[in-house]
This record gives sequence, structure tokens and C-alpha cells, in this order.
Amino acid sequence: MTTSRPSGAGAAPAPPPARAARLVTALTLLAGLLLAGALVALPGASASAVTSPSLLPAARDGKATVELVSSAPTLASPGSTVTLVLRVTNGTDAALDGTQLDLGVSWRPVTSREDLAAWADDDGTSTAGLRQDAEPVDRLAPGDSAQVTMELDVDTLGLSAENPWGPREMSVALTRGGSTLDVVHTFLLFAPEGDAPDPVSVSVAAPVTGPAVDPLDPDGYDLELGTATATGGRLNRLLDAASVTGTSPGMSLAVDPALVSAAAGADDDDAQAWATRLTGAPVTGDADATDATDAGTSASLASTAGTAGTAGAAATGEPADVAVLPGYDPDLAAVAHADPSRADVAAATGGEAALGAAWQRPEGWDLTVAWPEGRPDAATLAAGREAPVDQVVVADGLAPADGAAASARTAVETPSGKVSALVADEGLSSAFAALTDGDDAPSAAEASARVLADAALVALQQQDSGQQDLHLLAALPRSWSPDPALVGTVLGDLHDASWADVVPLSETVAAPASRAPRADPARGERAGRSKGELAPSSVRRLLDSHRDLAAFSTVASDPVELSGDTDQALVAPLAVAARTEPDARDNAVDLAVEQSDALQRGIGVADRSNVTLVSDTGRLPVTVSNDLPVDATVTVVLRPDASRLVVESRPTVVVPAGTSSNVHVPVRAIGSGDVTVQVEVLAPSGTVVAGPTSFSLRVRAGWETAGTAVVAALVALLFIGGIWRTVRRGRSSARTTDEGVADAAADPQGPDAAAPDDSPPRDPHDDDPTDPGGGGIPAARTPPAQATETDPS
Repeated sequence: MTTSRPSGAGAAPAPPPARAARLVTALTLLAGLLLAGALVALPGASASAVTSPSLLPAARDGKATVELVSSAPTLASPGSTVTLVLRVTNGTDAALDGTQLDLGVSWRPVTSREDLAAWADDDGTSTAGLRQDAEPVDRLAPGDSAQVTMELDVDTLGLSAENPWGPREMSVALTRGGSTLDVVHTFLLFAPEGDAPDPVSVSVAAPVTGPAVDPLDPDGYDLELGTATATGGRLNRLLDAASVTGTSPGMSLAVDPALVSAAAGADDDDAQAWATRLTGAPVTGDADATDATDAGTSASLASTAGTAGTAGAAATGEPADVAVLPGYDPDLAAVAHADPSRADVAAATGGEAALGAAWQRPEGWDLTVAWPEGRPDAATLAAGREAPVDQVVVADGLAPADGAAASARTAVETPSGKVSALVADEGLSSAFAALTDGDDAPSAAEASARVLADAALVALQQQDSGQQDLHLLAALPRSWSPDPALVGTVLGDLHDASWADVVPLSETVAAPASRAPRADPARGERAGRSKGELAPSSVRRLLDSHRDLAAFSTVASDPVELSGDTDQALVAPLAVAARTEPDARDNAVDLAVEQSDALQRGIGVADRSNVTLVSDTGRLPVTVSNDLPVDATVTVVLRPDASRLVVESRPTVVVPAGTSSNVHVPVRAIGSGDVTVQVEVLAPSGTVVAGPTSFSLRVRAGWETAGTAVVAALVALLFIGGIWRTVRRGRSSARTTDEGVADAAADPQGPDAAAPDDSPPRDPHDDDPTDPGGGGIPAARTPPAQATETDPS
């Protein structure tokens, strides 16, 4: 066997020609002796050592390691040969020589999922069964690696068609001088012909959440978001891992709408492109920008597929399924432990509505789920029942009793009734959670072998129990940082297996609920608070402020337009992500409550001095000010402290934004006295948005009536006096009359044109009607108009 150096490894100086020739001859002879010795040593196994260049030089981690590169075929049957390819890496600072690989396989089937998980997670040096093969490994310089191929004849295990279908423990140990340096624990899947169980359905889902919002450092949030959504960032890799390709069925995602909305509205191009990929809609209407984004998405996914060996696959860039989390991913446990009402839970989990016009849920995102952090207790599940969600994902806990197979969807009894839950499968969740970009992640072959073996046991349990159509859920943690190529390979292998199907989360939700008995959630004192959970007193401050703000915001025709930003500020500190930043979270709580209080002071009522009411009825003016950015609809209410004043109505008015208005309130007095009047301004919800303030009112209900009577009496007296005077003058003996005096003829020329009278003046005493010489008596004469006195009043 020869060891190939990885590209980029340091090369030693070239030896002289003569020494080089002798070195080549010696190495050739040594390789031949080693190969012959290996073939003679183990006649029961076909030993073939081949090498191929490793893709990258190993990291210097101080250890010599071995990992499984591939194992084929996936199912071993009687008479077949299983070929394993392993990579040995020298991570030490010294040369590694004198090592070999030992292959061990157990003929006994693994029948318990607990035993399977224990074997896969064992970091010790235990090996499986008897040694079936051994291969020497050439000397490796520090940082070098080499691939070794081993073959296993299945018949040497004594397995035949009579043996049961299922997984067997298998190990490959790297040893030197009798000491074990490293061990790979994996599985051999044995399958007699025609004996495979019916498939089980598996949904793999991951929450998509971002960093905690810090109101004191918005630029820091934008920077973290841009980093996470950039190429190679955690959120970008998460979307790559969930994408459906020609060889991967993809994953389901449960996304925080506040995160997606923030990414879509960010100034960062990477964040916008990520949001576009996730929602399937362009962030802007620019066709060129959309085409460029689509091209970048396709290139990114093609690169990922190529790394996973799927370069020819057509990547869609879309996840298999998308569910929606409550906005800002609130910590349901923290809410539940603050003794909330149903309205409180709805407010804490209603952050999506607070996003307003900045967010529109994409078509097809119909499923809404709550995803409590950690193992939820009964109170947390009860809060999930009150939340506006379809399902509650239980990522930890509520395992089926006795390890029995059970579908994920089930009904869980809580103090407030049954809640529909999706209970994650512990074994599959643990296996997929290990598929990260970290140094301790398993190889694709090791991960696939574990997941396939675990699914095989579930399929066998389904068959033995007589159940049909089991739907399992693998739920991943919020901090999951996947390796997209690794995840795609494992998903593809699981989907290709005859005993498993990878399906979207919506199919698991639609499957019949399981009635299998499960462990009960913790209750009462056994529950307690989780590490990092927000204190109930702080949660209570946020919920109370949110309740008051919701009632106040009804003054606006669109409450979200008025209070949307503040609603978001009140929900953001409840985020699960804020558990890791308690100081910033406490500041966010204080700032959010202060912002809410300031907004609720936007409606005011002006103070006024004492008022006197001298009539039985009147209209009292009240000045209402509106400092809000929107028009406010309010109702003015007067509350007198005495029954002598009756308020006739409660007028409702619209006060324009940034102005003040006088509102006239009709009142009626039924007695005199002093009254203290309290003024309140109400929102349409009935909550008080301004006041109460008060002023004193002097009610003098009889004054106007008495004054009117006095004036009326004076007018009557003056009128009567005028009549009496007129009558009295009419009876006077000295009063002249115009009886017998003829009216003067009207002169058409007017008084200025009358002819002069040259006759001598006459003595009025000579006008004796009996004297014929005293002048003639006129033929007719009308009396003059009488004078009247007008009442000077």
C-alpha cells in the first residue's frame, strides 16, 4: 500500500539520484512483502489495500483518526461482499507508522433503538464481534491522510436467509502495537431477499431564527443578520441544506416571519437575496436584480450539489415545506410561567400581525407552529393551546412508553385541555443534529449508516406491532449549523431506502394522530424555570403594557399603523434567542415599556378654571389634544359628583393628528349648588386614554328663570303704563279735534309750487258757522291721526 499526499502538503528535498533509486527499490519490496503477508494472514477475508488522494489535508488536532468514506452495498445479503473505504488521518505532529485497520462485525441483530444509539454515540475503544479483516496503513507524515479499502464476505458471518432482517454492529479500529488509537462505530444492514418491512415516513424540520434584537445596538443586529445570510453563513447553509435537489428530498423549515421581514427590508444584498430565495419572491420589482439573484442562488446550490456528488441535479432552491413560527420566536415557557391570560398568550405570540404592511405571508405558508425551547412542561403546553398556532412542536420529551413506535402527531392533556402536538423522535433528531459543519461531525457514510439503521428498527417495530403509516419527526435545534452537502447526502440515502420515505412536515401533520401512551409532561413544582428564561415579573411588565397599548390603539382607524413598532418592541425581548443575552434583554424590556407609555400619553385633555351654569341646560366645552401621528377617534365623558347635574350624552369626535379640538358636552341642571365634574377621554375600546381631570361647576339653575321673570314683569308694567297714559290723554278737555275741518286738496306741484295767499289773515274767532258772511264751511273734513307713546322699553 502507498500513501498519497494531499494537495498542498509540504515536500521534502529531493534525494540524490542514486539514493532515490535505492529508495524506490526498497519501498517496492516492502510493499510487496506487506501485501503478501496480509493475504496469508487472513484467509477468511479478501484483503485489498488501495489508496486515493484525500481531498484536503487534515487539521492538526493531535490525534490519529479513522473515518468511514463509503460502504457498499447499503444492504448486505447472503453471498454478497461489502466494500468499505476508510480514511486514516495523522493529526499529530509526528510521523505515524506501524498502524493497521481492524474490521469487526457482530452477527447478532440490534433490536433496541436505545442499544443502537448507545453504540453509535460510544466514543470509547470497544469493537464489534470478532475481527473479520485487517489492513496495514503506510507511514503518514504529520497532517497526511490516506484511504484504505477493506472487503467483507458476508457469508463469513454465518448469516443466511433464515436470519432476521435488520442492523448489526460494525467497527473499524485504527491500532498500533496493540493499542487502539481510534474506532469508527457503524452498522451493517443485513437483508434477506423479500423480507424488507413497509416504509415509515420521516419529516426533518429545523427552526429558522435569527439573533436577538438589541434596541441599543440596531447596527449590530444588521451586521449579524448580514453575516448569517451571506455565503457560508449559518442561515444561508440552513437554506441550502433544506433545498430540494435531484438527489435530496429537502427539509422542512419553521421560519420566524420577523427575521424574514428584516432580511427583506435590510440594506444588505446578501440578506435580501436570502429572503428572496426563502420566500420565492423578489425583494424589489427590478427584473434585472431578480434575475441576478436567481442566478446567484442557482450557482450556490449547484456548488453545494457538486460537493455532495450531485452536480447534475436540478436544484430548486426552495425548502420541501415551510411553516411559520410566531413573530420574533417568543419563549413560550417564559410566557407560561408568568400566569398569563388567554389574551396575554395571544399578544405574546401575535408578533406577526405587528409587522403590518412590511410583511405579507407567502402563498403556501399555511401551517403555523409553536416551538418551545427545551423540554416543555404542562404549563408551557397549555400556553401553546391558547396561542394562535396549529401545532406545538415538542423537540424534547413526551417519548412513547416502553420505546414503542408512534407517529409524531398526538394529543397531549394540559391543565387547559388537550393540545395538538408534534413530538420529535429522539433518535432521528440526535442523528440529524450531528450533521454540522463542525470538526466533530460524522462522515456522510457514518451518518447515513446510523440514520438508515435507526429507521430500519422503526420499520421493524411498525411491522411487529401491526401499525401502518407511521410518521416520524426529526426536530433540530435553533443553533443548528448544518453542512449542506452532508445533510443532502443523508436525506438522499434515507429517501432512497425501501424502508423509509422523507416527506414534508405538512404530511406528518395530516397523518392520523397517535394514541400510544407517552410520558407525562412535568407539572407544578417538578416543572420550574429553564436556564436563561426571562423572569416572570419582566414578562408580566411586557404583557401588561401590551394589553394597555392594544386598548389605547383603537383610537386609530388602523391600530397597527399607530402601535405596530411598539408592539414589536414589546414582543422582541421575549425571543428565545434573548436567553443568551440577559443584560441586553433587560434593557430591551425597560425601553419597550417606556416607549409604550410615551405613546399612550399622546391624547390629552386641557385643564380649565371654574365654570358657572346659570340655566337649566347648557353645553360644557372640553378641549382634547392629539399629539399622535394619526387621527384619533375619542369619546368625551363627564362624571359629576352630584345628581343636580345630568350629562345628556357622550359625544364622539375625530381629533386630527397634531391638533386640539373643543368638544361640547350637553348637560342639564335640576338644582343649584356646586358640582365637581370629572373629565375622561375614552378610546373606542372603552379604555381611558386621557384624564381623569376635574373642574368645579357652580350650578345656579333658578337664576336665569328669576331674571327672565323680572325682566318680563318690567316690560309688562311699562306696557300697561303706556296704555294708561294714552287713555288718560284721550279724555282731556283741552284736547283739540279736527271735526268739521276739511282736508287740504293735494297740490300736484308740491308745497313749493303753491300760489301765494294775498288775502288778509282771518281771526279764528270770526269763524262762526251761523254767520253767512263769515266764510263758507268746507264740504268735508277728516280728523288728524292720533299720537301714541311707545314703551321706551
